[in-house]
Amino acid sequence: MKVTERMSQGRHFFAGVVLVGVAGAFVALLFVMNSPVQVVRVSGELSLPERDAVKAAVLQRLDGGLLGVSLDDVVEGVLALSWPREVRVRRVWPGIVDVNVTKDTFVARWGGGGVLNSGGQVVDSAGPPDESLPLIRCANANGARAMQIFQMLGQVLADTSLKVAEVEEDALGEWRVTFTNELTVSLGHEELLERVERFSHVYRKVIEERIAQVDHVDARYRNGVAVSWRDSGALQVASVSQTIGVDQ
Repeated sequence: MKVTERMSQGRHFFAGVVLVGVAGAFVALLFVMNSPVQVVRVSGELSLPERDAVKAAVLQRLDGGLLGVSLDDVVEGVLALSWPREVRVRRVWPGIVDVNVTKDTFVARWGGGGVLNSGGQVVDSAGPPDESLPLIRCANANGARAMQIFQMLGQVLADTSLKVAEVEEDALGEWRVTFTNELTVSLGHEELLERVERFSHVYRKVIEERIAQVDHVDARYRNGVAVSWRDSGALQVASVSQTIGVDQ
């Protein structure tokens, strides 16, 4: 069959119409898919202030429709909050930006503001820190050093009922720990591990059963600890303090 020039032109015209139709449909589809972002959906084990902080960070990076959202920019913005450890972002049609956040484990409140995470970093917190967390105050040490001390206390005292409420380093670099039962122990600035081990031994052997009578413990001794006792509810000072040796 012979194809005339008019038939060829007709086919070209029809193909052009089809292409225009496909292109138009594609543009229309993009228009529909690029609908405005209507919802920022945040998931993860987060408090309400933390969720609000994530939403605010995401909203600052929304420009245009859903397809115009830069997922990398959103991730970067959320990570800039300092406390998230991992952020995953995806687009969900129609009009949803889904953000999943995994945050650091917070170990303690930091006396200068913020919280100490499990990696020994001081980070900002969204809203007030959890008051049930121990408090760490350091005049000189950074978060990594404070984390070492905190972990050492937890490991050495794991077999006791003691729970750390506060760890403090003064301007001279001397450390002191206060427990939730209000017992305070002075550790000094050197041989901290050995001193905590001696205190642990004395606590289990002598102090634990008489905890209500104890005011303060000084572990800054080479072979023992000094215990300041209370007498009938009154604080007895150095005259009634006694140094208890530790049998190694």
